[in-house]
Amino acid sequence: MPSLLGLPLELLVQIVEETIPADFEATALSCKTLFAASTPFRARYATQRKRFRNFTFSRKIDQNLEGAEKSDSDECWDEITQETGIRIMTTRELLEHIALDHSVAQYIQSVDLRGHADVEEDEEVSNSLEAEVPETLKNLVLTSPFIEAFGGHPDDWIGQIKWSEIYADVFLLTLLLQVRKVALHPRWDELNPFNKRNALTNERLWPVLKLITHRANHADEFPNAPLSMLSIVQPSRDIGYEERSPLTPFVPFLAINSVSEVSLTSCIFKDDGYTGIVFDPLVEFYSTNLRKLILESCVAGTEELSQLLLRIPNLEIFEFSHETKWHGCGHNWHIGAFLDTVQNFCAKTLKKLSVTIFTHFGNKGATLMDMTRFRKLVELELDIDMLCGPAYNPSMRDLEWDEFESAGSPAWPKLIDMLPTTIERLNLCLNTFNDDHLECIAHLIEGLSDARVAKLPHLNKLSLSVRMDSGLTIPDVALEPLNAAKKSGFSILKLGTSIPLL
Repeated sequence: MPSLLGLPLELLVQIVEETIPADFEATALSCKTLFAASTPFRARYATQRKRFRNFTFSRKIDQNLEGAEKSDSDECWDEITQETGIRIMTTRELLEHIALDHSVAQYIQSVDLRGHADVEEDEEVSNSLEAEVPETLKNLVLTSPFIEAFGGHPDDWIGQIKWSEIYADVFLLTLLLQVRKVALHPRWDELNPFNKRNALTNERLWPVLKLITHRANHADEFPNAPLSMLSIVQPSRDIGYEERSPLTPFVPFLAINSVSEVSLTSCIFKDDGYTGIVFDPLVEFYSTNLRKLILESCVAGTEELSQLLLRIPNLEIFEFSHETKWHGCGHNWHIGAFLDTVQNFCAKTLKKLSVTIFTHFGNKGATLMDMTRFRKLVELELDIDMLCGPAYNPSMRDLEWDEFESAGSPAWPKLIDMLPTTIERLNLCLNTFNDDHLECIAHLIEGLSDARVAKLPHLNKLSLSVRMDSGLTIPDVALEPLNAAKKSGFSILKLGTSIPLL
């Protein structure tokens, strides 16, 4: 049988070229003959790979910073832009590169759209978007099967892509066949189906997003579908009182079967009839491979949390931090109902649970006294503040107390009764030296030293993380309960560090 390696070098060069980018390295390194045939492409491949594999937008760098290098135009850029000479500041510019060379999209294995240039503040970027969309990009839009599938008018898309609007981000996703990790621009929340101001945008874009999800989940029918290799979704927003985003626009990513980890910030999924945001789960099931969900600085309603967790059947890691948002959204938070909901839906699968308070000003409701229904939980993190309320029972699920309304007398849980036998690591966070919080510590450790081996046989790491603002020392009133906790096996650490305080 004739050997591939027996072909003339000119033909081998053409064959190797067809492997760019996904299989180029493996092909070139397979033998000396094919390595020689790869020679014409190696330099360009290396440049393209460096610029696009882990794509971020180009950033101007302060010329006074150490290591900053000036370009020919006396402007300083980030290292990757400087080394490759490929400057891309908007999604439209990235699409123009892909339109000129379709293989560019296949280089991209992670994409971060958060650093998109501010069109209103950057005059150079604004002027660049004034230019007519090149024919190559127009043709890419005109031939898109995703736009054609719903009878979308390409001119509508081209007009929006010209100004690098949300249309450009959605269209980019239809081209990413190799991407594993994505971080979306904060404007992604424009795709909230309940926002009537964006009704036309939602009408055009949601069918495309649903088609992307459908094809990604049916690889046998649609091989090499965009986002079919997506594994990780990263945050699109910062944290903060003014930062707020609906959760619904991220559902298409939760529903892609290859996705295993989702991390979001400043999402609100609580319909309080005022400053909250409605959550629509949209589909019956989310990814069966979704193992890790991180929701940082968010606000969640009990029913909305139920609808979310109900659709994630194999969740193993859940981290949630609560932050009160603009105009008091999430001012009151029923923590007992929140934790009970997590236990109701994740008791069979969850291995790590972290529920903390970033900022919260109102009533925290009741305390969940019993977490023993968790069958696999090995790591738990909670704030002491969550354990100072009256005992929770399911009849309280839909209750929410006003800020100064008493939910009842503290029930003071004990760790030996509250924790599941599977627990191995426990971290409690002490944010203030409030009298109730210090008394809570005394009750939590009650009987722990004597019953730990029998009741919690796997518990091998206990830590109490104490918030210490700059210049502060532990007050005398806190020394007794903290020392007692230390004698019970806790490491007393400075919050966010491994620095011992006692």
